[in-house]
Amino acid sequence: MDFDYWKLTTVVLAVFAAYIAYQQYQLGRERFKLDLFEKRFAVFAGTRRFLTHILEDGNLKDYKYLWEYRAAIGEAEFLFEADITAYLEDIYRHALKLKTDHDTLSPLPVGTERTQLSHEIHGNLGWLLDQLPELKKRFSPYMKFKSWK
Repeated sequence: MDFDYWKLTTVVLAVFAAYIAYQQYQLGRERFKLDLFEKRFAVFAGTRRFLTHILEDGNLKDYKYLWEYRAAIGEAEFLFEADITAYLEDIYRHALKLKTDHDTLSPLPVGTERTQLSHEIHGNLGWLLDQLPELKKRFSPYMKFKSWK
């Protein structure tokens, strides 16, 4: 029986190269997951920060918070499915309504129109404040490494 050292060496090197390629593939997948997590977390953190501004003041003192929020969620449609992007838009709409209603309320005289607007402000503010604990529930399926949506 004739033993061919070079054939054996070639086979061993091929197996080793395949193993290295597989490890690089695994590492690439994990890196992708980490990058995706970081981008998704940035959207989550921006939304939480926005809601916190509203919680601190009971209103948005300035429109700059709305623009910062829009910037924070700008890539959301590429990172999440429609459920989260629609949710983020709902938050924006409620916050914008809260801000415009507050701006409209101050010059109004006491009366039914002012009372009705105050009730709308209260409803929007309550909905927005309820979103802080809801945020983790909504984002949670997208933030787990084991199961990606």
